[in-house]
Amino acid sequence: MPMNSATNLSCSDEDIRFVLTVALIVGGWSSIVTCVLGLLANTFSIIILAQQRMRSLSTNIYLIALAVVNFLWLVFFLIFYALRLTIILPSYISANDQQIFSVYNQMFHRLSPYIIPSMNTLQLCIIYYTVAVSVDRYLYISMGLNVSQYCTIRNALRIIFSLTIFAILFILPYWFKYRAVTYLDYQNRTHYEVSHTKLGQQKIFQQVINVYIYVPVVHVIPLITLLLINILTVRRLIQYHDEHRRLLCQSIRQMTMMQTKVLYSRRHFHVSIMLIAVVVLFLLCRLPMLMNNLYEVHNSTKNNRLTEDNLYFQCRILLTFNTFANFMQTINSNGNLIIYILCCQNFRETTREVFDKLMNFFRLQSNEGLLSMIHIRSRTSTRSTVT
Repeated sequence: MPMNSATNLSCSDEDIRFVLTVALIVGGWSSIVTCVLGLLANTFSIIILAQQRMRSLSTNIYLIALAVVNFLWLVFFLIFYALRLTIILPSYISANDQQIFSVYNQMFHRLSPYIIPSMNTLQLCIIYYTVAVSVDRYLYISMGLNVSQYCTIRNALRIIFSLTIFAILFILPYWFKYRAVTYLDYQNRTHYEVSHTKLGQQKIFQQVINVYIYVPVVHVIPLITLLLINILTVRRLIQYHDEHRRLLCQSIRQMTMMQTKVLYSRRHFHVSIMLIAVVVLFLLCRLPMLMNNLYEVHNSTKNNRLTEDNLYFQCRILLTFNTFANFMQTINSNGNLIIYILCCQNFRETTREVFDKLMNFFRLQSNEGLLSMIHIRSRTSTRSTVT
């Protein structure tokens, strides 16, 4: 609980109850629903995108990798955040005490030095896989037929592997930033708390890692890149429509030359629209976390004591906003499937084919079971007749 020793200001019990209630509803129950839906959606996306018809396009290889890391991140978030809040917060709210002993909460604090960097690594992979698939899509619609030598399955796998190694190496300092400290309560029970290591407490470490490296690499560079790529992609799609209109006014020879280019662009038009929607969803869902991180970085070197001016902001708005920022990341991790279904005709057709195969499989299994049952009954009746 924040406290100012000079003015003796602190967050009231009403403020604490409000923040915990919002965390229970948004960070607990609502996050469980979105995480479960996200796990199902990403599993379904992986199955469809991995079909032979879909995985022939390099863009879909990036989308498979994106679905995999989204799935893993949602597993971490569901176990160590959403379920934890749902289990421990009701007792905190009813007893108005945040020091109640909880085995689940102690397990989280004990594993936090490993959970935090692992989730940060997955988040960085999600961010840069999104950038990679956006660049891949822009190359498809800007270079036309010449892109086949660059946007290949092998190159996509190489880029995904390189970005994964980059994310692991970049987050490496965070494995040395946190540690779990222990203490005994009056009932001689062991409590764990997350604390900074000696390295993590260094101001130079905090400024270099959090300010000069983390914010630019994790937020500024990817967001600016995605905005530029989206603008260029939209511009190229507008040019595609202009070429399509001019095609109707050209001579036969010019029409034949331009028609090849337009037909190629038409094949990738819906996929491009889909990727634009994915990027827009990404930007909208990541913006709150960017604002939250920028505020934390801006105030990391300051002594944030409660005053009359910032009491309401520190005790309610800031903590509530952090809960919503985390919740928006779960929305981003499970919203891509809806975009795939709405915008990508090839995805819808592949989905129908997969469902048809499943229905035929179950129908065949049902027929085989019925035939075996009839065969067994016929053999039984024959034996009884002979007897």
